[in-house]
Amino acid sequence: MIKVAYIDHTAKWSGGEVALFNILTNIGEQIEPLVILAEEGTLAERLREKGIDVRIIPLDESIRSRGRNAVNLGAPAAAMKLLAYGRKLAPLLKEEKVDCVHTNSLKSAFYGAVAAKKAGVPLIWHIRDHIGAPYLKPVVAKAIRLLSRLLPNGVIANSHSTLNALELPRSKKTLVVYSAFAKAIGEGIGRRDRKDFNVLLVGRLAHWKGQHIVLEAAKAFKQDSRVKFWLAGDALFGEEEYKQELIAQMQQGDITNVSLLGHVDDIQGLMNQADLLIHTSITPEPFGQVIVEGMAAGLPVIASNEGGPVEIVVPGETGLLIQPGDATVLADSITWMLNHPEERRRMADNGMRRVKEHFVIENTVKDIVAYYKGLLAVT
Repeated sequence: MIKVAYIDHTAKWSGGEVALFNILTNIGEQIEPLVILAEEGTLAERLREKGIDVRIIPLDESIRSRGRNAVNLGAPAAAMKLLAYGRKLAPLLKEEKVDCVHTNSLKSAFYGAVAAKKAGVPLIWHIRDHIGAPYLKPVVAKAIRLLSRLLPNGVIANSHSTLNALELPRSKKTLVVYSAFAKAIGEGIGRRDRKDFNVLLVGRLAHWKGQHIVLEAAKAFKQDSRVKFWLAGDALFGEEEYKQELIAQMQQGDITNVSLLGHVDDIQGLMNQADLLIHTSITPEPFGQVIVEGMAAGLPVIASNEGGPVEIVVPGETGLLIQPGDATVLADSITWMLNHPEERRRMADNGMRRVKEHFVIENTVKDIVAYYKGLLAVT
């Protein structure tokens, strides 16, 4: 039995946290997980419901919510608080006799390094962010790349795109493991022969996710009452201002065919009511977990042709890959999908098949357990 401490700075139900939940609830009997979170929240609640040991060690909200690119006069003080917090976790790691530490976010990677080194146990960084511009300022990306060479014993990345952006030496023990689907594939799919054509985007409201591009594209369908746009997700990490910008954009453009649904618990149920999934990130998406979920639900996909989506979507087979940030290209692609129902159905079938072959949780957890064993054998 390997005891692993999983550390995350947030308990919000976001992409990386959903992926962690799927891993921990399917990891099997070879791993004993201890989850250490810096706040209470949905992730903590759902893990406890599954009988997983969760500890909350509070971290100051001003540090938890500090922007990833906040390089300013407050940075040294924030760094000192993260170091102090890391030292605070070390006694728990020793007391629980964990075999290694697995961090799940960039913030937790830094204080988790302090905790692991002080406790004398191996450290694994799970990187779920694109370490490069424009997602990160060049100076921030350079610092993370340097530290990723020095601090962790091993690095797990959620796509080859994410791993390549780190520019790690061959000597570093790495693993690419996709954020996999953990439910029955095709479950709940009914006949999609409705009068309406429902276009769905799932993701937190953030400028880099490109919801404003969707609003611009939606203008092309004002005269087609069949086409409805659903934007599922809410502002999570200090992005309320962007949400208000979207509302203002809708009002000023008289965009009435778009619905902001806010947070949706039953995403699979919503996908089963949709006809097309779009994914419109304007900077390279580290992976694109929701794309896998959409394909598993039998949806054809339109996604940006940068980053992780390139490893998921097979153009012309499971969906379309398009230039990000171009509302006209997005609108034209949606029109093509609307006018080619047989191709959509073929893409949907191919997508479900691809998920079964490449993105199921059984493969993910098997690879992670093998990685732990290999890392611990040499540390």
